[in-house]
Amino acid sequence: MVFSVFAGSIAFTGSAAAADGDFRYRGGAVHYVDGGNAVIEVPFSHNVDSASLTTDNFTVADDGDELASSAYSVGQTTNGTVVISVNNVIRSNDITVELSDDIVSGEDGSTLTNDGEKDVFFAAQTFSESATTESAYVGEKLAINASTSGVNTDVTVEGTEDATDDYFVQRSTGENSTVYVLDTSGLETGTYDITVAGSTTINLTVRSLNFAVDIDDLNVTTDDDVSGTVSARDSSRPVRVELVDSSDDTYATQNVSLDGQGEADFDFDVAETDADDYTVVATDLNTGITLESDTITVEKAGDGRADFSESVITDQRGDVVAIPVTLENTDTATVTIGSDDEGYSANVTVEDGNDDGEVVVLWNSYESNDTSVSQVFDVEDDDDEILTGSDGATGVGLATSNLIDAGDYDLSVEPGASVGDGQNVATLVLEEGGVSAVRTWTAPSGETLGDLDDVTEALENGNITEDSQIAFGDQVIVQIEASGLEGAVGAQDDETPNFFAAGNGYNDAYRLTINQTNPDPNRDPKIINVSNASVIADGDNDTYFVAFDSDQITAYRDTDDDGEVLDQSESDITPIDDDDAFDVQFEMVEEDDVSGLALVDEDSTATDSYEHVEAEHTLSDPINVTNAADQMISGSSNVAPGTELTLRVESDGDTQPRFLKTATVYVQANGSLSGSFDFSEQSVGDTFTVTARGGVAPNEEVDGNVVESVDSSTTTAEDTTTTADTTTTADTTTTTAATTTTAATTTADETTTTSSQTPGFGVVVALVALVAAALLAVRRDN
Repeated sequence: MVFSVFAGSIAFTGSAAAADGDFRYRGGAVHYVDGGNAVIEVPFSHNVDSASLTTDNFTVADDGDELASSAYSVGQTTNGTVVISVNNVIRSNDITVELSDDIVSGEDGSTLTNDGEKDVFFAAQTFSESATTESAYVGEKLAINASTSGVNTDVTVEGTEDATDDYFVQRSTGENSTVYVLDTSGLETGTYDITVAGSTTINLTVRSLNFAVDIDDLNVTTDDDVSGTVSARDSSRPVRVELVDSSDDTYATQNVSLDGQGEADFDFDVAETDADDYTVVATDLNTGITLESDTITVEKAGDGRADFSESVITDQRGDVVAIPVTLENTDTATVTIGSDDEGYSANVTVEDGNDDGEVVVLWNSYESNDTSVSQVFDVEDDDDEILTGSDGATGVGLATSNLIDAGDYDLSVEPGASVGDGQNVATLVLEEGGVSAVRTWTAPSGETLGDLDDVTEALENGNITEDSQIAFGDQVIVQIEASGLEGAVGAQDDETPNFFAAGNGYNDAYRLTINQTNPDPNRDPKIINVSNASVIADGDNDTYFVAFDSDQITAYRDTDDDGEVLDQSESDITPIDDDDAFDVQFEMVEEDDVSGLALVDEDSTATDSYEHVEAEHTLSDPINVTNAADQMISGSSNVAPGTELTLRVESDGDTQPRFLKTATVYVQANGSLSGSFDFSEQSVGDTFTVTARGGVAPNEEVDGNVVESVDSSTTTAEDTTTTADTTTTADTTTTTAATTTTAATTTADETTTTSSQTPGFGVVVALVALVAAALLAVRRDN
């Protein structure tokens, strides 16, 4: 059998050596769908004897694998046109049909002269001759079924636009065949007219499929997978993906289907492969388009290794212990904590999900009495994973009855997902936890303190300052430095969802109390209900910030004289006043006094105190300035440093022309405030009113005068920078506050001066504050 390809069409000419009277296979067997039925048309030169139409004589195979005889049946529609009905469409470009030499002619009893294995073309789409408008992708084979016109029907294909008008072929379905196969792999994209039997025309649009194969990593080891994605412009398309070695031998095959986005992932396990160069060959089974990927180099993986980044890991019992594990030539490792002899034993298998060679295991020592894996273990990086069940060896073998004791515990690590003898070891030192310090700070009432970033930024800007006298209405911030608390309060990152949860030990194993020290005569002291406060955690540094607005927190009368907010009724609620003073105490309670899980063996306590003062701004009265630029108006305020205020200067009395000047200023660390104004357009004798407004204090208003001269040390600024020294924290850190002003802006009928100051300590002091904040924090040396 001889066939030829002519610019996109397939023409079958039969056997050139056979005489016209020979009984032979005509060529051009095609697999297509006819009216919903999958068939293979096999044309012969003569009528085939009906006794020959059996599956014994027609053996169908896909890629060398024979179909079961029950999967298809053989029949003849007209003389010489054999049709094999297949139960399911065979989407493959490797279909063959084996023709037996027992096939005989129904006309003269002669046997088939060209028996043997014959290739079968798979037509991804079938168009009837009555179709009008169709489309296809470049590379598809199309079956033009002229069943109405019959066998040997003429078919013409002609381009219809500039991109395709050079294309023209005139063919036929062939002897004893009703199907013409159009192979679009040689066609340009564009439109074509297909004319069948000289009368009906199908308008065909040919488009590019944009079939592609992408490999995730071209250099892998046998511990990795070869993975990637195939894609096309169409969805729900069957694709065969093969991993082929350098000798063109197929190592593995996967069949995938493109999803709704026109993509499908594939993944080959190469653990058993040899070190070699491989390629991924992807075949779109509808079109037969085959693509080969770039070369993938697979190397034998070295021996897997796992180790600890530190030989001694120290933390406090009750905290969440970070255990850093390094991995080499492996993605998994199993860590063992403790032993049966030490009274606690647990294993955790982890997977390095982002291939950075490290997994930080988080072990919650507070949950040492729990066997729930999700409560006990976590990983620091969301890309990494804890492997459970059959995937790993994660589990608690021996839990404690109470909180795990302080002491030294064995750590071992093994590459892989099972417990071994321990390739490497380390020591976990659990120390006794306790309270280091309690400090009171203040912040402006409008300062947002939603998370640790907010707190850190406010400390850097000087908008959180340590203070024992807090203006009523500003925020109170209690800084607690306590180790061994992290697990109980759930302080991972900056979240502390369990800080005030009784079930986790609050008011039993630990408690924060804020109690009044100056109650009115014959009145019970007030107790602040801190459970309404927000808590921001810096768990890595064993530090917790409890923040609340001083005028919006709930307080109770201590009617039972126990100093605790327990069993209080609504009738006991009382307001907080601007002269109230409080003691702040944080306590971790010794084991003998705790009904649940104790965090410490002995009481550990730290205290501080603060008092509320009536918020007020103070300005000199009167304020005198000269009729010149850069006139400084200064004052003070006891509201929280960093509070934004407005200084408003407005003409009064008979002053002409009228004027209004404003400046935005910030309360500095030492309580000072100042703004620069331009009075060069005013006259001696003009009078005005200065108003300081903002923050939690009421407005302060004083009179002012434009005079010939004033004491420059108090009211006139030669430059725009003032300095003030203030001392913050117990470490006696001296800081300098810088006030920056802008030039004045003058209009015809009024003068408006704007000035700006760096909030809080200013730029220089922000750096000092950051250092001071770092000194205040208790850091662990992991």
